[in-house]
This record gives sequence, C-alpha cells and structure tokens, in this order.
Amino acid sequence: MGIAAFLGLVVVLGMIGGVLIYFLRQTLNSEDSRKIDPYEEQDFNKKDLHL
Repeated sequence: MGIAAFLGLVVVLGMIGGVLIYFLRQTLNSEDSRKIDPYEEQDFNKKDLHL
C-alpha cells in the first residue's frame, strides 16, 4: 500500500507541476512583447548621431 500511495503522490505532483509550467509558458510568452511594442533594428551611423 505504501508504494501505491507514493506513486500516486508522484503522479499528482507531476500533473500539478505540468499545469503550472503550461500556464507560466503561456503567460510569459516572449512573442507577445513584440506584438505590443515592436522593436526595429536601427543602424547607428555617424551621420545619424549628428555629432
């Protein structure tokens, strides 16, 4: 009975961890930041700096 309880606990903790990681990956999606604030590469030449 002890091994069955241990395996059940491992399975439940694995499922909770999987759900937590799944939702964190959706929330912390780095592609969303580019939709909100797109960053374009800029070439900083001497003529652009107006020195």
